Order: sequence, then structure tokens, then C-alpha cells
Amino acid sequence: MNNPTHADELDANEIAKNGLMCFKDSDRPCGADCMAFADAPEGPDFQGKQWANCMVLVNSHRTAKHLVILASFGGQLVQKAKTEQADRIRANQPPPPAVK
Repeated sequence: MNNPTHADELDANEIAKNGLMCFKDSDRPCGADCMAFADAPEGPDFQGKQWANCMVLVNSHRTAKHLVILASFGGQLVQKAKTEQADRIRANQPPPPAVK
């Protein structure tokens, strides 16, 4: 069995100088050795957020924002279709009976 030594723990602490820990394993420091590690992108969504240094989480965040936009457009299309159908039904009604 491979037990970590105190020296291994010190190396891990050196790697975690930035204070970032892996989102999948909170005991693992996230640093430049991690394939998902990146500098935080520009923009207000990423300022001061620890997860902004993880490329996997940043891409998930961006994907979610795009899905919200697409869902909004889909909702607008459904509402427009309902309105047009209601207008067609109203337009095809027979005229009211004449009052004598």
C-alpha cells in the first residue's frame, strides 16, 4: 500500500499556493499540473470565483448560459404560435346575428 508521507503532503501544499482544490476531489490541490486548470477568463461572471480557474466548470457555465438563451427563444416561438392560432380562430368566427 502506498501511504503518503509528510514530504508528499508538503509538496501538495506547495502546489496549492493558489488555494484552489479540485472540484472532483477536495483533497487534491488544483494547479498548473491539472489539465483543466486555466487562468480565470475576463468578464463579470468569473471575477472572484474560485471555479473560474477550472476550464471544465467554465465551459459548463458557458454552455448553461447558451441553453438559457435557446430556451428563451423557444419559449418566444411557442408563445407566438399560440397567439397566431388564437388570432386565426377569432378571424374565422361567423359574424354575429343581425339585431332587428
